[in-house]
Amino acid sequence: MNSVENILEYYVLTNKLKDVIRSGWKKWHIKKQRLESVAEHVYGTCMLATAIWAETLPSVNLAEVLLTLAIHETEEILIGDMTPFDKGYDQKAEKGRKAVQEIFKNFISKEIFITLLDNFEKKSTPEAKFAYKCDKLECTLQSKLYDEQGFAKLEYAEESLRNSDRIKKLQEKGVKKVSSFFILYDRHNLEEYKDGDDDMFLQISKYVEKNSLLALDKLPKETPAQGNQKEEKNNSQKPEPKKK
Repeated sequence: MNSVENILEYYVLTNKLKDVIRSGWKKWHIKKQRLESVAEHVYGTCMLATAIWAETLPSVNLAEVLLTLAIHETEEILIGDMTPFDKGYDQKAEKGRKAVQEIFKNFISKEIFITLLDNFEKKSTPEAKFAYKCDKLECTLQSKLYDEQGFAKLEYAEESLRNSDRIKKLQEKGVKKVSSFFILYDRHNLEEYKDGDDDMFLQISKYVEKNSLLALDKLPKETPAQGNQKEEKNNSQKPEPKKK
């Protein structure tokens, strides 16, 4: 293939991530009409990285962080979105490595992408660690929004998930909200790669544990984004038709 076809092939492949729903939300049986796609998660991580970098001005290369985040889920085009609760999750890293090699094989600069993803997997550079924490924190923030919007409850989740050891341990500590499971479970990941005692990722995690995210939404009600959210919430709350 020529360069034009290489570019367009990659676009067509990655465009598929717009239709791949984040499997974790399906396991939690989030009661929202339209669940977050992998592509939307990628967008969220990039916006989060931009905001944290702009507010803290760390010594990481933002362009490298954003490029890492932009491609960090490309493997899921071929292997799907796997969670720690899935069978075969221990093979995810190896399957992912083979998948990205296949996806980027026609690019002249393929080794750049492969190296970035290897760094991300190993958390071996400051940029990779920053991107990794954005990936974890974005999921936590999305769970918090689902919680506050009334779409997430523990009783909705798959039985296998509710009965898993990691969920039971948190329940024994009095944890009840879905977002609290995400916040507390991912806290140790943020702690492990924290950048000093005033790490912004940890500050955000601790803030959302005790405060509302929706309260920070100051957009006027007549904006298109607000109107779409309200319509979707109303549709999600409509009772399902009775079976005949």
